[in-house]
Amino acid sequence: MIIDLHCHSNNSDDSLLSIDQIAINSKEKGLDGICITDHEYFNNEEELNNISKKYAIKIFSGSEINTDIGHILVYGLKEYKFGMHRIEFLHREVTNVNGAMIWAHPYRRVVNENEKMNTTEFNNRINNTSKSEIINLINALETNNGRGTDFQNHFSKKLAEKCSLKMIGSSDCHLGKDIATWATKFESEKIKTNKELIHQIINGNYSPVIINNP
Repeated sequence: MIIDLHCHSNNSDDSLLSIDQIAINSKEKGLDGICITDHEYFNNEEELNNISKKYAIKIFSGSEINTDIGHILVYGLKEYKFGMHRIEFLHREVTNVNGAMIWAHPYRRVVNENEKMNTTEFNNRINNTSKSEIINLINALETNNGRGTDFQNHFSKKLAEKCSLKMIGSSDCHLGKDIATWATKFESEKIKTNKELIHQIINGNYSPVIINNP
């Protein structure tokens, strides 16, 4: 299955997309599923299921949480609680519900959009970032973000390789042009529920796949 694990609807204050629009366009571009991960917001699962049936595309639920040391995609939680901006607290909450965590766009705050650097500086930043406490708390790392530059995504991939982490691709869509740029291809063809998706993130085999190069 090909699933976009990182999508923002207009329930995020910086997105102009309706969930219907994300579903329709993702379906048209060949995706089997999408996960709505609005900022600090948890969408109503019954509503997501209704939209899923309407457009014949699987829709999963998650959220993107802004912590003190990075943005984390979480799967399995149902509500935002004060304190989730602290990575240790967030990890405990996710662990308590047998959920999953993925570090979104790990190049943020580390590699600027048009920055250039020599090999030594690049390796130093990889080494320094690999020491973040996030590394030991996540199940995978987003190495291909549709809104990141090639260089920023290259940094993320090298970080994942150094830390022996699983890799995902996702659109991180906020605008129509963002939809279905990158996604994640799972070997499993039977991911129907949030619980099954979490199981695959933790235990399954998957890799980033490019869908539509803008």
